Amino acid sequence: MLAYAKAKLELLTYHDAQTGRRTGNLTTSATNDTAELLSLNAFITAMTPVVPTLLPGKNRDKQVNELRTSTDRRDTLLARQGQVGPEVLIEAEAESGLVDIQVPFIENLITQITAHRATLTS
Repeated sequence: MLAYAKAKLELLTYHDAQTGRRTGNLTTSATNDTAELLSLNAFITAMTPVVPTLLPGKNRDKQVNELRTSTDRRDTLLARQGQVGPEVLIEAEAESGLVDIQVPFIENLITQITAHRATLTS
């Protein structure tokens, strides 16, 4: 029973670390995506009326390409937001909460088993 409880505690500790890392990655990714979206939107808003007024040439072609690339990147980020959504983050937080409840219970069980074993050898 003690070996089972210790193995369960190790598994929960590992799972907690993985869940925490996943939650952190999701939060960081969402924060970075939001910052990038704000930057892209500002660039697109500023450059859209300017590009048609530029004289034909290398500079205009460069600005058209950059505007197109920025618009495509913005559309990709917006599409990805719809695919992932907040459900993944909520699920990771819920898993972490369940682990937080189980760890003290298993630690208490290990303490009780160890204490009971000590009374048997006396």
